[in-house]
Amino acid sequence: MVARVSLWVVTWVGVMVAVSCAHIPETCDDAQLKGLGFCGVKERGALMTTEHSSTPTMSAFIIGGTGMVGRKLVAELSQSDHFSRIVTLGRRVVAYDGPGKEKLDQHVVDFGKIEEHKALLENLDVGFNTLGTTRADAGSDEQFIKIDHDIPLHVARLFKEANPSKPLHFCLLSSSGASASSSLLYPKTKGLIEQHISELGFAKLSIFQPGILVYDGEKREKTRFAESIAVSLHKPLNFLTGGRAASGVTSVAKAIRMVAEKGITPGSPVDFYDNKSIGKLASGN
Repeated sequence: MVARVSLWVVTWVGVMVAVSCAHIPETCDDAQLKGLGFCGVKERGALMTTEHSSTPTMSAFIIGGTGMVGRKLVAELSQSDHFSRIVTLGRRVVAYDGPGKEKLDQHVVDFGKIEEHKALLENLDVGFNTLGTTRADAGSDEQFIKIDHDIPLHVARLFKEANPSKPLHFCLLSSSGASASSSLLYPKTKGLIEQHISELGFAKLSIFQPGILVYDGEKREKTRFAESIAVSLHKPLNFLTGGRAASGVTSVAKAIRMVAEKGITPGSPVDFYDNKSIGKLASGN
């Protein structure tokens, strides 16, 4: 009798295991299957794979990588687990020797002949523009417009052309007060570059509009008089204006990196980050 019962139990278990293996669903919507415990093997396996998978990585390029914010951003991206390759395009290479330096793929280019380097923009996910100057440093209105508007727009357009069927994210460093309708050269140029790049139709365009940029780390060799004043007034100005007056370059670079790491998020294809938003992002608030 015991032998018969044991044989019956073994047979029943074998049949049920066979049934369960033959009918494990990809998803677990059947309540009866859940109750019997025959559901979720594949689903649990998938969840485990997701939980233990490595961080998705992206590849990117940056123009303006030798500037105030650009150098900090190169360091931020190099140390980020979300980025596996960073292509730098500029008149000279970026001086960086820190963690993740092996990710850098640096190219000295003539922006007047940037079409010759279009292939460098292929199969990338994110583009960063931190290129910028002042009218005084540029030497003329025309040269200022070329650096702050024409070159970034041209490179952004080539980025789109090099990846015609791929959803792309472009991060543009602009400025507070940017307005295409302004009568002043600086805010008008910044407003126009925002407008014209938005017309290219990126899957996501993130525009950063910091206040006066100040060094919150090492100082650069050449410091403008206005910048030296801004550095001394950085904290008082932000206190009086609710964080809308000035931005530390490290904070700006960190905020840009954090936004880029999120990838192409749902919602509006164009997102703006003002000085206060940048500060909150960088501080984790």
